[in-house]
Amino acid sequence: MEHFLLPDEGRSQPLALKHEIDISGRLRPAQPDQPVILVADDEVAIRNIARLTLEEAGYFVLTAGDGEQALDLSRGFHGTIHVLVSDVMMPKLDGMALREQILRERPTVKVLLMSGSTDRPLEGVAFLPKPFETGQLEHRVQELVQT
Repeated sequence: MEHFLLPDEGRSQPLALKHEIDISGRLRPAQPDQPVILVADDEVAIRNIARLTLEEAGYFVLTAGDGEQALDLSRGFHGTIHVLVSDVMMPKLDGMALREQILRERPTVKVLLMSGSTDRPLEGVAFLPKPFETGQLEHRVQELVQT
């Protein structure tokens, strides 16, 4: 299993440029062809590990703490979102409802649902059981980006 050590709060860390801000104030990937991943999970640790893993793999990552935040981010982001990675169980708007809404608004987005429950949400839906190794997340997202 791969492990991450998150920086201590008091330490200064160099910041790598992962995005740019265009003249309208909107975020956009630093590279125009960089795939965009939207991660929605109410667990901060899972969200941070997913973001770090996917950024290290070369993706531009947007993160949200619940389904409503994810919808707001999606609606405010004016580029293509290639993959939504979402926890199934979240407050305000769960992963299944988020999936339905985001597919109505962005029909080309691929969806990867995650859950600690042993039950898969739907047949035919990409699924990643929690806990997962970071390599599994990276592999599943890469599969979806390439399809």
